[in-house]
Formats: sequence, structure tokens, C-alpha cells
Amino acid sequence: MSLKQLKVFIHELEVGMFVSALDKPWAETPFPIQGFEIKNGADVSRVKAYCDYVYIDIEKGLAPVDMEASSGTVTRGVTLGQQSKTHHSPVKHRASIQSRSRIERKSLVINPSTYKKTVELAKEIPTARKAMNNILGCLTLATRAMLREGAFDQAQLQDSVNEMVDSVIRCPDAFTWLLRLRSKDSHSHDHSVRSSLWATQFGRHIGLEVNQLKDLCLATLLKDIGRVKLDRSLLHCRSRNAQQEAEYRSFVSYSVELLHKAGFDNRQVLNIIKFHCERFDGSGFPKGCAGNRIPFLASIAGIASEFDLLCNPREAGATMAPSKATSHLYQMRGNGFAEELVLEFIQSVGLYPAGTIVELNTGDCGMVVEQNPKARLAPRVAVFDDEDGNVDQSNCIFIDLKNNQQALERLQKFGKRRAAEVSKLAIVRDIEPDSFGIEYSLLETLIARPFNAVNAQPLSAQSESSRNQGFFSALKQRFAG
Repeated sequence: MSLKQLKVFIHELEVGMFVSALDKPWAETPFPIQGFEIKNGADVSRVKAYCDYVYIDIEKGLAPVDMEASSGTVTRGVTLGQQSKTHHSPVKHRASIQSRSRIERKSLVINPSTYKKTVELAKEIPTARKAMNNILGCLTLATRAMLREGAFDQAQLQDSVNEMVDSVIRCPDAFTWLLRLRSKDSHSHDHSVRSSLWATQFGRHIGLEVNQLKDLCLATLLKDIGRVKLDRSLLHCRSRNAQQEAEYRSFVSYSVELLHKAGFDNRQVLNIIKFHCERFDGSGFPKGCAGNRIPFLASIAGIASEFDLLCNPREAGATMAPSKATSHLYQMRGNGFAEELVLEFIQSVGLYPAGTIVELNTGDCGMVVEQNPKARLAPRVAVFDDEDGNVDQSNCIFIDLKNNQQALERLQKFGKRRAAEVSKLAIVRDIEPDSFGIEYSLLETLIARPFNAVNAQPLSAQSESSRNQGFFSALKQRFAG
């Protein structure tokens, strides 16, 4: 019987697989050199402590689902065109596959009811600002330390990450607002912080456990740390040749290398960093992994990073309106990222994140102050009276598009005559931030006070299913083509 080996990464290792070779000499590990079967979760954890990848014998144990071997497509532990040669009984083997399928589906279960907003936006802003300043400071210190190939204060950075995650759980719009206020700031870490925000918000939306949220947030913060070893001109080059692109892509391995040298040993975080540039269709780097071979949390980090780079290309130049960024992501569904992942990510950030400049069907312009989590197409908006974007508390009015009649009445009282010409308020487009010319530093007055009983009403109790159908219907209408 010929040996059939496949290379699998640690995150792919499952109970029932037979490990036949390691990524290092057997003598450097406590494992038997003749190989061994993964019998339980403890065995998986032991292997993770020593290896980044292993080789498995699919004739002695379980094979990965949807993975291709060199001589054919492996399905349920056998190569197509061959009889099953595993020592597992068909019933046991089939049960293992079904169990594994349930596990894979479970990782994609969406549970937006896991977390509830517990703090109003205005009250969360000071806490979120402190957390953001802490995380930027800690990230700067960590980067400097790793550039010298030294250790950094991991506990301090983790504490700042915990503060950020806790803030996003309490009130997800607070960090979005503060990062929007920094949109003109050229701070080198802003992309990392923004990406970690989008990733954490998405994780919150689908109901990840708090510890997973913290690993995801930390990994997305540290994913680009290896860029410090690249030439600055390479980072800002708009068109790279093949050699330059290969050199640029090395930042992923540099990130992992720097963290290892600094004594960082959170394998979950390192795993996210290693795979965050991989893409669903196999077009990513550095391994060219595809589909389910990419860890789920790494896919989240990847799509969050992609979204921020679309909104803020290369940390310089003109910013992109969120609707255009989500349109790009929508076109990537099934290619760059799994379709369900793209749709749910857009659902989590909304078509109009806090800070987005929008135009209403009355012709009035305003800014999204806060989203309605259960009605993403009907956020709370500060409508400007001054079309030049000079904003203060006296020339703007707060409306909640979820409460249509009240919003129309408030606009009419504010002197907006065209409000009488429409039966239902709606956002017709979002506006490129740079083209509007608004001074973001003047907008803190808009978030210093919460929506009160006059400004906002309780959300409708319509079903989550109907809300999602309305949102996805709007997506198809906006982006299909």
C-alpha cells in the first residue's frame, strides 16, 4: 500500500487525522517517530505547540475536505477513482465527515443578538478616545521595539486591545466616529487601527466569543508590523513590477518573524497574521491557500483590511465613499472572499457608517451620526442647514430616518420646505468626503450630546429576517450589474 501524504497547516488539523511527518525533526518534539493519530483536542493542542504545519497520511486517517492531492481530488479520505483504503469503517468515517461539516458551518453562524448596545454614543466617546490613544501609543512602542528586534510590553498592548474591544461591544459607533475625526491625520498606524475596528465590529455582529474578538483585534493591529522592514518607496509605489511585488509581499513573513523574535507566542494571533492576505480563490499570498484552508478569523482580518484600503487607499490621496468601497467588496464575493462573508461584513458596517456624508431625497445634506443596528438603511443623521459644511450646534438638526413621520416634521420645522414634497425620507447617495470640504474637527459638538426622546424613537420590532431581506435587497439593487 503506497503512502499518501498531504501537507496541512495546523489550523486544519482535526481529530481522526494521522500525522506522518512534521515541519521539524522528530527529535525536537515529544512525538513518536513512527507517526501518530490525532485522537482528541489535547493532541491537536500539543502539535500546535511545536509545529506550524505537518504531513498527514490519508490512507491511515482522515483527509481534509475539498483538498486536492497531486494525483486527484481527495474526497472523504480517498482519491477519486480508488476504493477507500482507510481503516475507518464507512459509518464511522461518514459520521466524522458530517461532524466536521457541522463544525465548519458553526463557524459561519450569524448571531447578531449576542451583544446589545449598552452605552449611548455621547457617553462612550470619552472612554473610546482614551482607548484609542492608548492603543496608538502601545502600537508605536511595540513597533519601535520590534524594529530593534527587541521585546515589547505585550501585557500593555493586550490591555489596550481589551479596552478597544470592550468599547466596541458597548457602543460600536464610538470608535468609528473618532477614527473619522482622524481621517486627515497621517499617523502611520491609522490603517491598522481602522482595520482592527472593522474586524472587531464584524466579529461582534456575528457573535464571536470575547476572547476571539480580542485575538482578532490584536492580530489585525499587528498584521502589518513587518512593513517596517520594507523600503518606504516600495510601500508607496503605485505600480510594482514582479520583483517589487514579491519583495512587498514578504511583509507577512517579516511580521511573523518580528513577533517571534519579540517573544510573542499567541498562536491564534500569529495564525491570523500568516493567512490574512490569502484569498478565497487562491489568488492571495504567501501560500496561495483557498477556500476552507484559510482560517475563518484570518478571512475576517483580510476583508476588514481590504475595506479600509478601499476607503483610504495607501494611507494617502483621495478617500472613497463607503458605498463605493462596499460595491468593490460586493464584486469580490465568491472570488476574493466567500460570498456569505462579504454580505455579512457589509451588513455589519452598514452602507453608511458613522461619519458618512449623505444626501437625502429632499436635497438636504447631512452626516450619519449613529447607525440603527436593526435598520442599516435608516441611520440617525445630522442634517446641515449650511451647505458649505460649516457645522455647529445651531445650524444642524438631528433626525432618525427609522422614524419617518417625526423626521419629516422636524425637517419642516427646521425650514426645509422640500420635506413636504416627499412621503418617505431616504438616503439617495453618499458623498466623497474630500469633495464636501467639511471640517471634521468641528463635528465633535454633534456627538457630545445623545439622541433624546425628541430626536429618536425606539426601533421597530420587525423580525430580523425581514430586516436582513430588506438590506440584501438594497445591496443587489445598488451593486448588481
